[in-house]
Amino acid sequence: MKTRNLAAAILALGLSACSAEFSAVGIYAICAPPDPDATSGACLYPATCDANFAGTPLLDVTTAQLDFRMPVQINNALTDNSNSTGRINTNDATITSFEMTYAGVALPTWKVAASVPVPTAGSSGALLRLIPVQYFPTLVPPGSGNISMIVNVRGHGVLDSQDSFTTAWFQVPVEVCAGCLAGTVCPPGSILATCPSTAAGQTSPGQSASFTCIGAAARE
Repeated sequence: MKTRNLAAAILALGLSACSAEFSAVGIYAICAPPDPDATSGACLYPATCDANFAGTPLLDVTTAQLDFRMPVQINNALTDNSNSTGRINTNDATITSFEMTYAGVALPTWKVAASVPVPTAGSSGALLRLIPVQYFPTLVPPGSGNISMIVNVRGHGVLDSQDSFTTAWFQVPVEVCAGCLAGTVCPPGSILATCPSTAAGQTSPGQSASFTCIGAAARE
């Protein structure tokens, strides 16, 4: 799913002469979570989405014990600017932090440090922490209803040329519930593995994720 605020993008284009906010580096898509490795339970987030996420990501704020996380694809549209006279390519990028604001709910801006390299004319996968666990009590829906919200996220970083950049805002819709994602029971002798991962000892990540049951010995 790719969700972008068209008005914001147009505004960023208009301001490009005096701002780096509309950049050739940007979040391109929300990826479907990969399946955990059947032996180790490890999660591999590829440079490009194996599949885009279908539907709206779900967060159960009474079950989740870790920050709400979603995998994304980040693209770098800059071309290799090296040449035969010895100039090296300076268009590789590194995102050093992400900034989140929220629509539909009253939450403060959240910033997290990062280190995500994005190669020239290429892409990288990253698991973004979008809503911190300390915000969850504020998001508990009244009664048995859900809350629909938007996470606006952008990255700040630097090119190998040492020029800084800020990506355009990217919007992640989230449906928030309370108690809608029950734990998964694995057969005796096996352990639940999920992508994104669960908190230690939990039987549910409390959010949209892929999962499998693996042998207990494989995790030891």
